[in-house]
Amino acid sequence: MKKSHIKTYIIVAILISIIGISIAYAALQQQLQIKTNASVQSSQTSWNIVIEKDYCTQRGYTTNTGDMTVNGLTLTISNYTFKAPNDRFTCYFYIENKGEIDAKISSLDYKEPTISGTGSTATEDSALVKTNLWKALNWYNWPSLSPISKGDKVLAGEKKRAEITYSINETMTTLPTNPVTFTNATYTINFEQA
Repeated sequence: MKKSHIKTYIIVAILISIIGISIAYAALQQQLQIKTNASVQSSQTSWNIVIEKDYCTQRGYTTNTGDMTVNGLTLTISNYTFKAPNDRFTCYFYIENKGEIDAKISSLDYKEPTISGTGSTATEDSALVKTNLWKALNWYNWPSLSPISKGDKVLAGEKKRAEITYSINETMTTLPTNPVTFTNATYTINFEQA
């Protein structure tokens, strides 16, 4: 009788084990399904900041043998000659946001001009002009000017007029002996989304 009870217990234990394994297997076979309806699309808006030259002027004895060129967002001014205090040249330009996204200035990168003297006093004359040279980069809203700064906005569809001016300090007391030439000053105006 003991042997039959032991067999019964073994059979029951095997059946319970098989049922337990079946339940565990079924539980492990279930899949977690998450369904979404999201998608990523290409931008339907445009980004297009443009700088366009207007014209340049000079005052005093400055000779306008050069000009301002625009390459993308970089302005380059070259080949102006200074001779006396208050010699000045100014170039006007437009910054236009032709895109659909508001923009703001992220940085203003400036490269100093090459200033070259002539004749036997070339070194002294160029140093004198470098010491007395000043520049201004402004928004031009006649009759007022305001400095162009990092963070300034150009809204979508907006066109703003601006100017860049270089001049010799009018209080300069010593004059260069010979003309001094100014070349390759560059400003790059970088933008990011506002």
